Amino acid sequence: MPALIIEGHIYPSLMIPADYQVVVDKLVPRNGKQVHLNRYQPADLPQEALNREHVTVIYGDGGYLYSYNALTQPLSGALPNEKQAFAKAERVWQEIDPDYREQLEESHLLTGQERTYVNAAGKTVKIPLEWAKYANLVDSGSYEWVGFGPNGQVIEFERESYWDFSTNRQKTEMWNGDDWILARRGLGPQLPAPLPIA
Repeated sequence: MPALIIEGHIYPSLMIPADYQVVVDKLVPRNGKQVHLNRYQPADLPQEALNREHVTVIYGDGGYLYSYNALTQPLSGALPNEKQAFAKAERVWQEIDPDYREQLEESHLLTGQERTYVNAAGKTVKIPLEWAKYANLVDSGSYEWVGFGPNGQVIEFERESYWDFSTNRQKTEMWNGDDWILARRGLGPQLPAPLPIA
């Protein structure tokens, strides 16, 4: 699969399937800033199709990548162990922003997660996921992670995701979550904690 390219920046570990195209390209608020939201979908899904297979990319001016989420195909195989996950995550950080990585400290491997999408046949596809998670030593309350699926495929990348300690919820807007988008549009229920209020 081709690598993600944003404003001339190439991200080798972040894949966009060859037949995917941009169906959403707009500015949205994130942590008090206007950022770019791109949603990629297969060519046979030319209009936004929430909860179908897709890739979501959120970035700032100059191609500064905040978030990447890829739910594109069924995956099977072993998940990396903690040592493997952080080694793979280190390579991802070196490709994306090695200077930013210097302000992070490895936290823990968060296991037991799952992501889902609905395929063309109307069946729910489940992808197991784990996060190599980091604490930010400079920006208190900001958390970062690289998410891996089976065989160590990069499913997610996230930085500057803030936590609201008063509500025990994520504070940062969740434009990479289709159910959150539906809730924000008034088309679905609010998500339970610790997910952010839409």
